[in-house]
Amino acid sequence: MKFIGRVADGSTETSARVILLKGLEREVAAEELVLIKNGGEEKPSSQLLGVLRGGLGKNEFLSYTSYKPDVAYMKLGGEPSAAREVYSFSIKPIGIITENGIEPNLAIIQPRSPVYLLEENENPFKWIASGKEVIWTDAYIENHEAWKIPVDKTFISYHVGVYGSTGSGKSWFTRFILIPLYVKAGYKVVILDWSGTDYAPYYKNLEDVKVVKIADIALDEASIFSYLKNKTNNFGGNENVANAFDEFIEGWMDKVKRVINEEKFKPAETLYNQLEIHVDKAIKQISRNDWRESAERAKRRIFRRFKPQDLNPIMGTLSIEEIMNEVKKMLVIDMGGALTEAKLGFFLSFSKHLYGLMEMGLNLKISLIIDEAPQYAPWEPKGIQNETTEMIKNLAALGRKRMLNLTLIAQGIKGEIGINAAVRRNLNTHFFGRIHPLDASGEGGASEWLSPYGINPDQLLQLKPGRFYFSGAMNPSPIPLLITYKPPSFNVS
Repeated sequence: MKFIGRVADGSTETSARVILLKGLEREVAAEELVLIKNGGEEKPSSQLLGVLRGGLGKNEFLSYTSYKPDVAYMKLGGEPSAAREVYSFSIKPIGIITENGIEPNLAIIQPRSPVYLLEENENPFKWIASGKEVIWTDAYIENHEAWKIPVDKTFISYHVGVYGSTGSGKSWFTRFILIPLYVKAGYKVVILDWSGTDYAPYYKNLEDVKVVKIADIALDEASIFSYLKNKTNNFGGNENVANAFDEFIEGWMDKVKRVINEEKFKPAETLYNQLEIHVDKAIKQISRNDWRESAERAKRRIFRRFKPQDLNPIMGTLSIEEIMNEVKKMLVIDMGGALTEAKLGFFLSFSKHLYGLMEMGLNLKISLIIDEAPQYAPWEPKGIQNETTEMIKNLAALGRKRMLNLTLIAQGIKGEIGINAAVRRNLNTHFFGRIHPLDASGEGGASEWLSPYGINPDQLLQLKPGRFYFSGAMNPSPIPLLITYKPPSFNVS
């Protein structure tokens, strides 16, 4: 350990400042971990582990609000005195080091207590992880590659949020740190790759990984109805037309398989024509003239904008049950090229399958990674997004007991770029990367989440790609820590 300074005036049981020794302001930086020997080096009452935050430099000679001789001297090109220059950092205590690991500190941190910088061979995570069932990741504290970050395995099913603006490294972090973590914990991993470019290309042809295109997967009839409802603007607002669509959807998979077998080139067009004929027939059977005319107008509006190609995303024939039974370690759903409504319709089918298994009392041990999470659960859901948002809430609530981990990835935390607040409240572990300016302040933003720990929005706006503040239930440290990683050679085993 390296002695770097002493605790300053005004310390409490939960906060302190260290005054640095002369010259160490060039070496010591924020986010370093330190050890405080509370009460003195010889007979300390306790040893506290803490993290440095909130650096401050003071020079009484250089007040910018009042006239000082040194200021005048500096204005003429002279170098002012450093005799009264003081450098300090805030220390956020992680806890007391005990035989059982880290315990909360309840005693006042005494002024004049010596503070030591932990060096490479003094890994603090041996204390932080002690007494917990942890899994070690390949992430580490910056400048300390040997200090691998542990996660508390108990809380994996308590759900995870990964936030960061475009280019902050969310997808890379998920691929290289979180996915290997889940696999190591014994979870099967299912990735919903919204664009089909962030995950699917990296997992093709890998052993124990199955990549499936969304268009090949069969949806349940309720999800198909939701999809068609969205595509037809609620069936033109006509209940009779809605009933006709609903009747045609019955036995949907058999109809799809039949037209695919019979029509090699244009099965969607054939199915579209069958649907239109069925709706026409149903409308003609309406006895009241005014109801029939209203249904005919709605049908004309629908089929002016609803085209055969709109059926392509819901003409898959692979059942979700079959696909899941074949999964050994990982399943990647390539959603590239599909319409938003089709992606959300698939999500409803898939999540209903998972929810049904959990209702039967099964422990899933599955990690569901939802890329572009605001597409499924936006801050103000409308249409089919109301259903997907509600489903995510239900999965989160039951998943904690049934070993289903949800990992939601988003550009932001709140508002238009963020995740629905009701869903976000179900996430108990968070990784905050470089944030979007919209998240820098206000209710629900990153500042509200992290400022109690001495982390301000300025730091979050300037984080380098691949740096994340690790906070919440999976972190054995009660204080968020800034972690990073080096992308290894690609390996999911």
